[in-house]
Amino acid sequence: MKIVILGENSSVHIQKWIAGIAACEGVELHVITFDRGFKFEGVTYHSLKKITGNKIDYLLNVFKVKAYIKMIKPDVVHAHYATSYGFLAGFSGFHPLVITGWGADIFDSPKNPLMKRLLINSFEKADAISVLSEITRVEMKKLTNKFVHLIPFGVDIKKFSPQKSKNNNVIKIGTIRTLSEKYGVEYLIRAFAEVCKKYPNIQLEIVGDGPLRSFLESLTVDLGIQKKVVFHGYVNQNSSFEEYSKILGSFDIFAILSILDSETFGVAAVEASACGIPVIATSVGGLPEVIDSEKTGIIVPPKNVEETAIALERLISDENLRIEMGKKGRKKVEEKYNWSANIEQMINLYKQTIEQSKN
Repeated sequence: MKIVILGENSSVHIQKWIAGIAACEGVELHVITFDRGFKFEGVTYHSLKKITGNKIDYLLNVFKVKAYIKMIKPDVVHAHYATSYGFLAGFSGFHPLVITGWGADIFDSPKNPLMKRLLINSFEKADAISVLSEITRVEMKKLTNKFVHLIPFGVDIKKFSPQKSKNNNVIKIGTIRTLSEKYGVEYLIRAFAEVCKKYPNIQLEIVGDGPLRSFLESLTVDLGIQKKVVFHGYVNQNSSFEEYSKILGSFDIFAILSILDSETFGVAAVEASACGIPVIATSVGGLPEVIDSEKTGIIVPPKNVEETAIALERLISDENLRIEMGKKGRKKVEEKYNWSANIEQMINLYKQTIEQSKN
């Protein structure tokens, strides 16, 4: 099966789909992208040109995409992110076409009438549509009457598994996030500062980079907790998986405190659960789907320092609760978010869509 993926290869999430699909037997994979990023062996990459550095570049590359697809002659084209690469794929006129909606493209883009029209147009041209979470599927019904397939963005349960030993003298609270306003890291730092007053044997570890890093580092100084907070910076799990998994596996508690509903899945939370780590998550987007409140973790309101501090204290003070929630989280991932099963679901969707296009 010859497959074309249209997507931003600088995204580790798109890279993960590329690696997973490319590893399937009998697949020849081509990737059309603006950013080559990390390249996998056995995958053919086709670059688009950045001319203006803004969204106009999608319009300026429509004929290039069409030419690439005509040259490759794929069995199916799969576009990730409906308002950008989905538009390019739709304009190409190629069928069968699969489009995956991720988050902001479905929740935020329709607020702009022009973007909403582009979305609807892309979905009209799609032969199959998929999403990562149920909440996104519900939102998608406002944009299309077509059936929407739910294919989660799971994890490799062999690579992500509970770490055998940890430092029992220090309880580590961790997060893996882009350091931007959407992901609520500020509220985690403020809640951690409150809990620090009672529990001196705790440490906060932040993996990620972004526009708010300087502000967040200054915030730890202002709160007097800078010696208890570690900023690891960005760690790419494709090129530095050993470092990434070592850091994640060392956490005793994981926090994901996004503030917007466009956080439709939260794969880092799934990775943490796969490692047997209890998760504190906010009640936004798809996070309550991934984390079962009071079973695999604790759900708190977004932007709520007080409730987050209470949740942290519950888990810090009760090792048995941490262990029990971690075990249940691992079991849920094994049952629902096994990456090999999710890849198989996507391959089956390709096959089904190809077959239907012949009729």
